[in-house]
Amino acid sequence: MLRSFRVVCGVLLFSFAIDYAQCNGGKRLMCYFSSDSPKTKGYGRYTVNEIPVELCSDVIYRGVTFPEWTRGSYVFNNEELQRLGAFMYTIKARSRTVRNHITLLERGKEALSYSIMAEIPERRGAFVKAILQLLEQYGMDGIEIAWEWPGTMVKFGGISSDRESVVSLLTDVRSGLKSRNKELFFFGAVYPKVLRESYRVTSICQLVDFVTLFTFDMRPHTNNVADVHAPMRNRSFETEPNRAKTNVVNGVETWIDFGCPPKKLILGIGLFGQAYTLANPAVYNVGAPTLGPGAEGQYYYEGYYPYYELCLLVRSGWSIFYDPIGQMPFAVRGNQWMSYEDTNSIGMKLNFLQEKRLGGVILQYVDYDDFWGFCGSRNPLTTYIYQRLKQIPSDILFAIEWNNK
Repeated sequence: MLRSFRVVCGVLLFSFAIDYAQCNGGKRLMCYFSSDSPKTKGYGRYTVNEIPVELCSDVIYRGVTFPEWTRGSYVFNNEELQRLGAFMYTIKARSRTVRNHITLLERGKEALSYSIMAEIPERRGAFVKAILQLLEQYGMDGIEIAWEWPGTMVKFGGISSDRESVVSLLTDVRSGLKSRNKELFFFGAVYPKVLRESYRVTSICQLVDFVTLFTFDMRPHTNNVADVHAPMRNRSFETEPNRAKTNVVNGVETWIDFGCPPKKLILGIGLFGQAYTLANPAVYNVGAPTLGPGAEGQYYYEGYYPYYELCLLVRSGWSIFYDPIGQMPFAVRGNQWMSYEDTNSIGMKLNFLQEKRLGGVILQYVDYDDFWGFCGSRNPLTTYIYQRLKQIPSDILFAIEWNNK
């Protein structure tokens, strides 16, 4: 059967120019590259030369700041464009096959930038023109619209017309990209309230190539509760309505139930640890009260540790436990509590991805993996995901097997 599948794939590739990835498991492994990572101090400094292009099907440069509205046009920051140009020059020299995309970020004061732009047709047109020029100038394959919190129900910004404006914006961007054979991604939250009130899921999924899901870092420190940051399912202590279904399984299934084809959903996996300071070191189970973020590490702001730092840290006298419902490990030392992903927890997520026939995985961030090999081999989590995705039968093979029954 495997040999015949390879023959079929060869015919399909020759006849219809199907992407090779569709015959190699068919699942994308998208790797976010943080544009700030080259500025990280010490051993945390990560450049385009460290990206494992042999593992990533796509590299998403995350990103450039939302462009500034100036005299009827949108203009990108010139310094950021210079860094993008250097990045693209190097990555294209390193790989001819990896796809390259870019994320437009809203940062701080720009929290309303998408809302203001998307509700006005003339501004939407200028925005589309600016991103098309950006993609063509740097030879990129597509763009991710990271409009993280549309609408007024969240504290980060948004206006009441955002639900309709999201669709209007994606319609205009899709129209502009179509003739240029570029891809369109949408960064999608899984919070129940946002899904209900901010998105027209069916329309969004008809317009985009993929939805990159925010299925990581789902437990803010402000909750003052020790919890794994990307639980598969919720636990009995989680009774607050919006939190009660904020998890990987419910989030993905809600996107599907609301009308998104599973193959367009890309599961987000965070390669980092989230740390808390316990209110009482003697009470350390999942759900224990906390005082806020954990201690600051060597490389990032307090409460967050890249995998290359935490993999060494938890070996230095921390006690390791496992949340059987959230299906993630956590480690405790004194009043410090930290959840993180390992190959076991990622394996559970990939089993779910295969069951639901999702389109692939996106890593937040590839530069958080153990790229130095401090704890063993280099890029262990990225390599594990790559190998597991290769083992998943493609949808083409699934159709062949189904038709032969």
